[in-house]
Amino acid sequence: MFSMKSITMDQARFNSFRRMAFSVACCVLGCSVLSQQLVMAQVEYLGSTKLSGELSDKSGLSGMLETNTPIDAFGGLSAIDYTGSGDRYVVLSDRGAGDGAASFPCRFHQVVLKVDPKTRSIEFQLEGTTLLRDASGQSMTGSLSLLKAWDKPERCPSYDPEGIRYLGNSGLGGVVISDEYGPSIDQFSVEGRWVKSFALPPGFALSERLSPPFEQGAYSNRGLEGVALSPDAKTIVGAMQGPLVQDGRIEKKKCLGVWTRWISIDSSSGKTKQLAYRLDDESTGVSELLSVDAHRYLVLERDSNAGQKAKIKRIYLADATGASDISQVASMRQGFDAQITSIRKTLLIDLLDPAYGFSGADAPEKPEGIAWGPKLGDGRRLLMICFDNDFEPQIPTIFAAFAVGL
Repeated sequence: MFSMKSITMDQARFNSFRRMAFSVACCVLGCSVLSQQLVMAQVEYLGSTKLSGELSDKSGLSGMLETNTPIDAFGGLSAIDYTGSGDRYVVLSDRGAGDGAASFPCRFHQVVLKVDPKTRSIEFQLEGTTLLRDASGQSMTGSLSLLKAWDKPERCPSYDPEGIRYLGNSGLGGVVISDEYGPSIDQFSVEGRWVKSFALPPGFALSERLSPPFEQGAYSNRGLEGVALSPDAKTIVGAMQGPLVQDGRIEKKKCLGVWTRWISIDSSSGKTKQLAYRLDDESTGVSELLSVDAHRYLVLERDSNAGQKAKIKRIYLADATGASDISQVASMRQGFDAQITSIRKTLLIDLLDPAYGFSGADAPEKPEGIAWGPKLGDGRRLLMICFDNDFEPQIPTIFAAFAVGL
């Protein structure tokens, strides 16, 4: 296995060397095994930081929520994205403490994250907080009780933001956010005002609101999690956390299965297609999706366990080249026809590797967001990861950084 640390040649020469080594070694070890080894060899851990779970944001709000949580608590980070400027990122808080028990005003933040590989540390600075509002200016709130009671024709202001991509300098502008409640994919201005929603097929709607209920659609708390933006900003891809009801089975108030759907949306025309992605097993779900290029993605897949019980916290390199459009596939519950091609994936980072410090008794439950940062001096890409502390004051908010040679 090659180590990026030991290679000092420039990136072009390294890529040439890597291709030659791969060809030779394939003859000896077999391509399938070696391909995964070489992908993982392109990764180097650069450092992390842990922030107090009692940190306040810059929303300017005051008081306490129904969950006895400060309304200005900084935490619950479900997503991160690079702004393209210096070391500045946007990070997204989810619906708030208590799994929707609070009327938490939804928001995203502007932060600075400076990585120092020599000390394996990250310097953090919070620069601002932006509240999310609907078209009328009303605050988007994480209240689940409001969502369940909503019976009006207009859209409910309840919102569970899970993924964010920065559109600042693209033709779209602002940010795009995936909402698990809807589920929906929405565009907001940089000031946090709702601009538009991207239409999803009926089969992605919240199942319990369809008639008849629980026969198709997104299952509660297993809706849209990850969102990716293609490098040319022409395609938005949303990833379901788990199977749609038509693709899984409901047991003990859970929707179980291994096949999930991605929804690819042309940002100009609104045309969609669907792709099939296979989870490691029924215990895992997709937390985030990040574009590498026009056809490849990083996928953050994890279980819902912390500490010694944590088994799967992984980042995969997924390739959608040649993947079939499954828009007309009614159900993947029993698998699908052999002629249909699903998304392929190869392990890139096992976050439970003891070398990174996130394993054992201290293993965090929720790595939630991934984003590219500025290019590193040697040509590799900086990958930033944020961890969700569920607004628990005793649990730190964590940022981690890796160098990736893709």
